[in-house]
Amino acid sequence: MNIKLFALFLLTFAFSCSDRTAATPEPEAEALARTEFTERVENFFEYAPLKAGQPSQFRIHLSVLLDGTPVEGAEVVLSVRVPGSDTPIISTTAQIGKVTGIYVADLTVPRAGQYDVEFRIKNSKLDERMLLNDFRVE
Repeated sequence: MNIKLFALFLLTFAFSCSDRTAATPEPEAEALARTEFTERVENFFEYAPLKAGQPSQFRIHLSVLLDGTPVEGAEVVLSVRVPGSDTPIISTTAQIGKVTGIYVADLTVPRAGQYDVEFRIKNSKLDERMLLNDFRVE
């Protein structure tokens, strides 16, 4: 048998055996980002679009406005509320990230709708509350 013909046969066989039905992964939704301020803190955060019953990771970057230093060792609590209500429907405490000033929280809102999210930032130097509007949950 001719060597070129044999090589062509092997290539044809190899490609015909490959799995062409492999699913292509769905593209991830682009993260949303906001920057908000109190008189003492800058809060830049990114999060996955909110979907009812599914966790959305919030990556929170906190800085002291006075000097731009990262907020260290804070307890950061996120509370989700129906607009106009003082009672949270859920709350979660963020984990301190590997980099100073970065915190990570997973937020799972049970139902679709419009919500407010309050960030409570507390350490030995700060005790800040930041109530933010316009969080849409699909």
